[in-house]
Amino acid sequence: MQNYPKYNVWNSKQIKEFHKKLQNQFGFTGKLNYVFLSNKDKIYVISKDLNKISLENLNVNNIGSYIAKQEMSGIRLSIEGSQLIGPKCNKNILILNDPTEWMQGKEIITDQNFKNAVIIKYNNDFLGSGIYKNKKILNFIPKSRRIR
Repeated sequence: MQNYPKYNVWNSKQIKEFHKKLQNQFGFTGKLNYVFLSNKDKIYVISKDLNKISLENLNVNNIGSYIAKQEMSGIRLSIEGSQLIGPKCNKNILILNDPTEWMQGKEIITDQNFKNAVIIKYNNDFLGSGIYKNKKILNFIPKSRRIR
């Protein structure tokens, strides 16, 4: 395993704990076969094949795909994280009839009851996740990724 400065490479115990958290929070029924890295509270994944490439002489700013953030309330998935994990989940999923307001960065009001983070889905697309609070799902889509 290469050394990736700025990142903590996870061991098998940490990966197993993460899978268990995903199962409890989202009903996740799969296994993610990646190298897991973290930087503070952000979680990244990279292909195991990256170890075949020497990064020694490359100027690498960031590595991996950002998939989740560990928060007090649990795991909040990024857009890419929801696309990777969402198809193998069966709970805490809000299905939208129209994704426009969500993609504009607006909160979603719902009568459904959820616990903590909620995966947002439209048709077969996973659009990220938000935090359920007081019948609202708080939106965390970065301004640079919102539609107008």
